[in-house]
Amino acid sequence: MPIVAGLLLLPAVVPAFAPGGQSSPHVAGVVGGERPAPRGAAQAQTLDDLDDARDEVARLDDALDEANARYEAVWADIERTRSEIVALQAQRTGLAEDAAQAEEALAERARLVFMRGATNTVETLIASEDPQATVERAAMIAALQLRDRIDIEDAAATRAALSQTVALIEERQADLEVMEQDLAEVGEALSAELASAQAEADQIATLVSRQRRIERGAQQGIYACIFDQGAYRFRDTWGAPRSGGRSHRGTDVFAAFRAPVYAITSGVVQRHSRSALGGIGLYLRGDDGNVYYYAHLDSIDATGAVGRRVTAGEQIARNGSTGNASRSAPHVHFELHPGGGAAINPYPWLAAACF
Repeated sequence: MPIVAGLLLLPAVVPAFAPGGQSSPHVAGVVGGERPAPRGAAQAQTLDDLDDARDEVARLDDALDEANARYEAVWADIERTRSEIVALQAQRTGLAEDAAQAEEALAERARLVFMRGATNTVETLIASEDPQATVERAAMIAALQLRDRIDIEDAAATRAALSQTVALIEERQADLEVMEQDLAEVGEALSAELASAQAEADQIATLVSRQRRIERGAQQGIYACIFDQGAYRFRDTWGAPRSGGRSHRGTDVFAAFRAPVYAITSGVVQRHSRSALGGIGLYLRGDDGNVYYYAHLDSIDATGAVGRRVTAGEQIARNGSTGNASRSAPHVHFELHPGGGAAINPYPWLAAACF
């Protein structure tokens, strides 16, 4: 499953926050630490490392699965927080109604007392001529006072609960805003990380796909065609006559103008050259001890800088027609110098790598 495609199936996400501002364990390590550092193409770039390259791609797929699981957990946390806020808002509405009713009842009680006049308890008891009635009236007054006190306390408690609920809603709303903001940031970071990892895996796979193991005579090791498969043509013209009484000392490999040019084997770029005959040239000293010369290049890539180590199949230049090459037939004049000595016919080496 492509990593970037899988990522797009998810909402933008961030870590959930536990009480006290601590980030949720669901997303710990998604960005900034737990995912192993990319191995890099340099560590899995030849057929010898093909299994490692495949393991790397599989690990990246596993990383996507883990990221998806974390995303889903974080999103669930956010949804739970939103549900909690909805419940608190409903609770706030109920408490507000209860508080309004209690306060209305107390106001009505106060209005009745005011209308009847400010008669205290002692005066009420003295006004009674019947001792039994006095006792009963005292009990009634006490009950009324207790009920009033309870009503007042209930109203105060309801109002306090309402204030606490409002404060809690504000707190959870602030948490939610932080969660959503951080969710977007983490989502962007992880998206970039996974895209980079996928590009790395693609680079490894592409590089390895250009390579083949060759074991024939002096040609032993990992080699790659100097152009993409099917995008070139060449034949054996070793020794064919050339202008000025020269004979051809290489193989001309024709391809589209500025087509990528690849290292035939792993080694170190020894030097560059520029001449009226060969135009822009590059010398590659392979790990096999041979020197490979590329002529008529249009340009040399940064990856083909002098002293840089390259891998079989890695792009080092662009095809061209510099020097005495015809502009209508851009090509690389390719030479093989075993041990850095005199040139030999490179056609069998190219044919083994390309056909």
